[in-house]
Amino acid sequence: MYPDCGTDAVPLFCGSDHPRLNKFIRIERAKDLSRLKKFIKLVRRKQTPVYCSNVTHLEVSYYHSLSDKKIISIVHSCPNITHLSFINSIAFSNRALELIASSYPNLKYLNLCIDRPGGFSTREVDGSGLWRIVKSCHRLEYLNISNRREYSETSICNVIRSCPRLQQLDLSFCNITDITIKEIAGSCLNLKYLNLEGCNNISKEAVDQLVSSLSPNIHVENFVPIRVHPLDPIHQLARQLGIPHNTPRDVASLKNFINDELSRRLSERRILARPSLRSGGRLYNTRYSVDNSNISMTVDSGADHSTIAIIRQAPRNYSVALLDDQAEW
Repeated sequence: MYPDCGTDAVPLFCGSDHPRLNKFIRIERAKDLSRLKKFIKLVRRKQTPVYCSNVTHLEVSYYHSLSDKKIISIVHSCPNITHLSFINSIAFSNRALELIASSYPNLKYLNLCIDRPGGFSTREVDGSGLWRIVKSCHRLEYLNISNRREYSETSICNVIRSCPRLQQLDLSFCNITDITIKEIAGSCLNLKYLNLEGCNNISKEAVDQLVSSLSPNIHVENFVPIRVHPLDPIHQLARQLGIPHNTPRDVASLKNFINDELSRRLSERRILARPSLRSGGRLYNTRYSVDNSNISMTVDSGADHSTIAIIRQAPRNYSVALLDDQAEW
């Protein structure tokens, strides 16, 4: 949808090669430092060439000195940008984003990604600047904010809610949950591509619902659902016993829940259980086995200290002992 506009295919214009009416400019600092310097020098002139107004696609990559002043010069020199990419380019603030918002109402493509989470320090940049852009640029179809963890989930949801025309969205390694996925399903009905690489707090159910609501147009890439380790004995035991999620997870509360549950089940089966005097009426040294999991639990309420032992027998010798109130699960 958005083809790669290479520097070789469309050379960067500068003072020596006007009147080439170039519309595409792509500069990567590591490869095109001399061209980058020429371009910055050009846009910072008091009187820029008339053909600057023909530029619609601008990509400046890996430029760590892209300050607010330089972006102000770019905006004033190139007023007709619809495709803007600042991959790994930093040093600007919300002020620059707000200027972009007010200057480029026809913006369709915006890439603010960085390739390493926390790898670059940005100053005064948060969700408010990005929100200004999407509130003003109603034609936005492509947005990439991967690895921008300074954007909160609330800010990202506000952005999504304001972009009904989005077709491609990259949220790789952003701090999002199922809340964001539900917002996308309700707001971005034209979305065709969604990248969720590194988003580890999203459930498979939420993504399945998104795909179902936007199918057959949507393509979700790099999604890895939340997984619970199948060999976790405590998780298996809690699930088998039906322990509610809101039950306190300290040892004393867990012991009480298990004892009460065992007492209830024994009573229902009409099995006489003689409570120990030492345990204050609770079961003493009770053993419970989880079905088909080779997991056993011993609850000793009569000892001087509360003791719960969970032991998994096979295939490996693996045991977990929760003693007193010093451990939580």
